[in-house]
Amino acid sequence: MTIKLLGDTALLIEVAEQPGEAALTEVQRVAQGLQQGAHGGIREIVPALTTVGVHLQPSQRLGPLRAWVEELLRDLPTQAEADVAATRVREIPVRYGGNAGPDLERVARHTGLPQREIIERHVAGRYRVAAMGFAPGFPYLIGLDPDLACPRLDSPRREVPSGSVGIGGAQTGVYPQALPGGWNLIGRTPRTLFDPTRPEPAWLRVGDEVRFVPTKDLAPREPTAAGPSARPPIDGQGWIEVESGGVQATVQDLGRWGYQSLGVCVGGAVNPRAAAVANLLVGNDRSAAVIEWALRGPRLRFNDSRVIAIAGASVLDRPLGQPFLVQAGEVVDLRNAGANGRGYLAVSGGVAVPPVLGSASTHLGTGFGGWQGRTLRAGDQLSLGKPAAVDFKPGWRVPEVWIGGDQPEHVAVRVLRGPEAEALGEKAWHAFIGQMFTLTPDSNRMGMRLRGRPIEPEQPVELVSQPVAWGTVQLPPNGQPVVLMSDRQSLGGYPRIASVISADLATLAQVPLGRAVRFIETDETEAEALRWEEQRDLGMLAMATRQRLIFSKRES
Repeated sequence: MTIKLLGDTALLIEVAEQPGEAALTEVQRVAQGLQQGAHGGIREIVPALTTVGVHLQPSQRLGPLRAWVEELLRDLPTQAEADVAATRVREIPVRYGGNAGPDLERVARHTGLPQREIIERHVAGRYRVAAMGFAPGFPYLIGLDPDLACPRLDSPRREVPSGSVGIGGAQTGVYPQALPGGWNLIGRTPRTLFDPTRPEPAWLRVGDEVRFVPTKDLAPREPTAAGPSARPPIDGQGWIEVESGGVQATVQDLGRWGYQSLGVCVGGAVNPRAAAVANLLVGNDRSAAVIEWALRGPRLRFNDSRVIAIAGASVLDRPLGQPFLVQAGEVVDLRNAGANGRGYLAVSGGVAVPPVLGSASTHLGTGFGGWQGRTLRAGDQLSLGKPAAVDFKPGWRVPEVWIGGDQPEHVAVRVLRGPEAEALGEKAWHAFIGQMFTLTPDSNRMGMRLRGRPIEPEQPVELVSQPVAWGTVQLPPNGQPVVLMSDRQSLGGYPRIASVISADLATLAQVPLGRAVRFIETDETEAEALRWEEQRDLGMLAMATRQRLIFSKRES
């Protein structure tokens, strides 16, 4: 086994060369060993088809944790000795063909097999869940009959119906939600594979055996549970009324950790530093829920007096990175925001929405969390929590570098070499770090897309889906890099050529569309030192704001 850097807050353990039953067994053994080791510096463990991703706590140093992982791998019990959970058998009813499986005929033409035989062979298979990723609850299944393999569609559908069963290349799988996709759809199941309101949100888990059973019934087998939803304000509780929703304004916190192994992205604020600083300025915990927007903010009316702070994108006539008081009935208009990146509004007491899977973050892709799982719009009324200290006296600010502000014409961010950097080759690597890229308009919360001279690897890199991290730089076939951000998927199939260091992710998050970005290579030592410096400064700011709150209380 080989351990590689996936970034300055993530490690990658390469377990096997090819996916299959043997790889699944080894990956499960390694993931189980890490979980049982219960190292406090590990934030999350993400098993994939042939590898295991290990995400670190921000305060964890890479060297000691890598040494601990190396020792653990040497002392792992053999598979015969390991206490591995018994394999569960999960039956998935499927209605094949017709409107439920519009591509069954296409698969028949490609394979030369009759449609009835395709169904029979698909049902006869015994599949194993080798990983979860791409989307919440999406299973990567191994065990498809090789004769049923069929290339993906030339033009992917914009939306594949929830429950669709498809074949993509040599794999078969089930779409847990309505998603874009290019697999050949041969049927559909009424089974609910993912429901964030259930105690166990994913119906499948890694290692399960899956059997497909023909059915003619598409009535839901498991109705979605009635879980927490955004509540209207209650009497005596502060609230905000949204008069204009702005551009992609959502409720976010610092992310939904602990569920990447089920395909659920971490999400949260694209610029977590700006969100944390804004929260600390108004007396909140740094992880409290804030309002995030892109390009143009919302217009908000407050029903009671609150201390608020703005970070990220600047707003005309409102101070940036400085707490100030708004009175009951006052309107805060954030529509005249600066053009740089994302903006954040923190309110004393925080935005009060019911947590879903432990977080207030809005998961736009599948519509849960935050405020009704969607962007804010006119007429919404957001409840606010109880302020930590209503008599907080504003009047001071933090340095602009901590809160966003105007960006230079050319932004430089530091990167570490990624797991596939060696296959990229030195010539292609220097082409990557030796040019200016432009941030394109199709960038979003999932990834920052860049345009420049295409990067051409010295040798082609073929990957099965592998763990990725915040800041992972992927290289698609077009040679144009993509930097994964907060709404990234948990697994990805493009080469990971580099990783933006965590201390520079806030800078990248604030780069305006069309602005130039340059990458500078750094090393593990510098990346870790900068991360620790950021954590130290956030801790000092938290201490300073707490002291100020205590002082203002005593004054009153």
